[in-house]
Amino acid sequence: MHCLNSCSQDASSERLLNQARALSQRVATFSNRLAAETEALTEEVENLGTSLKKALATIATTNTTDGDWVDDVVHLEAAKAILNGNGPGGDLRKFQKSRKPALLGTFLGPSVNVLALRRDESMRIKEDYHSFRNRSAYTMFAFSTILYLGVLRSRFLSEAAATVTLIPMVMVGVQFFLCWLLFFYTAAALRESVLKVNGSHIRPWWIHHHYWSMAMCVLMLSLPVDSPAFVRAITLFLWWAMMQSVVIVLQNRYQRRRMYTRIALGKNSAMDVVSGETSGAHGQLILLYPILFAMQGLQAYIGWEMLMYTAWALLSPEGFLNLEDKDSDLWGSRGVALAGGIMIYMAARNFINTIATIAGKRASREKAVSRITALRARPVAGQRSRSASPNAVPMGVRGNKGGGGGGGRDGRAVGGIATVLPDNGSGVASTKMD
Repeated sequence: MHCLNSCSQDASSERLLNQARALSQRVATFSNRLAAETEALTEEVENLGTSLKKALATIATTNTTDGDWVDDVVHLEAAKAILNGNGPGGDLRKFQKSRKPALLGTFLGPSVNVLALRRDESMRIKEDYHSFRNRSAYTMFAFSTILYLGVLRSRFLSEAAATVTLIPMVMVGVQFFLCWLLFFYTAAALRESVLKVNGSHIRPWWIHHHYWSMAMCVLMLSLPVDSPAFVRAITLFLWWAMMQSVVIVLQNRYQRRRMYTRIALGKNSAMDVVSGETSGAHGQLILLYPILFAMQGLQAYIGWEMLMYTAWALLSPEGFLNLEDKDSDLWGSRGVALAGGIMIYMAARNFINTIATIAGKRASREKAVSRITALRARPVAGQRSRSASPNAVPMGVRGNKGGGGGGGRDGRAVGGIATVLPDNGSGVASTKMD
């Protein structure tokens, strides 16, 4: 009996060993095949991108009176839209060899691959980013509001000569809040860098904006909490953080919905996100633009206030070549002045990039209108050649079984025509030709 049990255990262990070897071989084969397929896809995507650029450059100089010009434009725009992420494979450009964002290379190293090959993985990264922004916005609002009220109360009690003002506890809370902001900006920059690698169209400034915010948080963490300049500046900064969190909530709630609409219409890639705390992105609500401009103006005003009442410290030679007096507030004032300068710089760059987004959107809309004008004129010229045929299909019916008044040419160019139709004023692309 003992011999039978021993033989059975030997057979079982040998079977498990063979199963482990076979499974390891399958994994190795899969890894090799995946690497080979990835290299092949990278080469094909790069060749397709180069060919599309050449074709679009050629078509731009072609005479628009040519009969095949409209067909070429529609086909090239459809191919470009698929390359940019409007196809079932997502954004194909992520397979191209590109330089990794600096923050990812610094924190993760040059060899770490953050590319998600599967579409569902890319979408989960995007949804996790939106959830992170939502949670962070509410945390920022609650944190900054409590501290802002605490600072005001402590100041009131201090002016009233109260024995207990709780100023030390409030300042400790401010330090914790600055540490949390440093974490938030670092995490946001990392997440947006990963999204950019996976096909999100995020302007570089909205990632660089986080770098400057991180620098400002580190600077303010190094300032003495008993500095009068710091206490005055932190009151303005907490007020700004409250307003900023409200804008993030508005962006997440309203602009995100509209982003889904634009993705469905083919006007945005499936990986596009709402990025930047005060950013004006494609798909921005018209009503949200004034709020963004107001926030950028408020940021510049707060930075100017911080800079103006502490600029004298930058002009004083004391503390640069020798130690400053213990009773002076040079270090706190200089730190607040530098933080104010950073806020002014970020406000100016935010404004410039928002204007650039609006200008780019208007230029693409004008370009789309000119192409639609050609699409409208094309069937009129071709109607004569088909009018002699008794079986000619009306232009308003062909290729558009679902109705909607669309012409035949835009009815069949499903993937491309949505990318060249302009907004109709409400943010929803018009699918009609009349």
